[in-house]
Amino acid sequence: MGYALFASRKLVLDGQLNNAQLQQTQRSIEQYNLATRNTGLQQQLTSLNTAQSQELAELYGELAEGSSEEMRNATNALIKQKELEYEAEADEINREIYKISIKENAIEMEVKRLDTQVTALQKQLDAVEQAESDAIDRATPKFKGLG
Repeated sequence: MGYALFASRKLVLDGQLNNAQLQQTQRSIEQYNLATRNTGLQQQLTSLNTAQSQELAELYGELAEGSSEEMRNATNALIKQKELEYEAEADEINREIYKISIKENAIEMEVKRLDTQVTALQKQLDAVEQAESDAIDRATPKFKGLG
């Protein structure tokens, strides 16, 4: 292989390697952003559950203290309404968490593919550089017994 071909092949491999490494970095940033969003949603869900528990506890206290049938019926209806509202909100958060986990899995698979690609490209680049070095060593005359 001529020196120009070594140089050309190294440039191509360097470009491919840089591109794959850039994609790795971008995917890592995406993974981080998704993990941050997922953590925020988990915290939101925890806060929602806490708020629901507190509000329903208050309503059940009112229900226990309710003196008239009409007041107990109204409180029961309010409890049912609040439970449905909380359930709908929790379902929405859980759907978002699920969507994020699907994206995270897809990105993780892509990162693994990119890791393999980067390793393969690095090995190819190392092989080309070694072949170039070997060619230079063979082409350089060896002088023995000078001096």
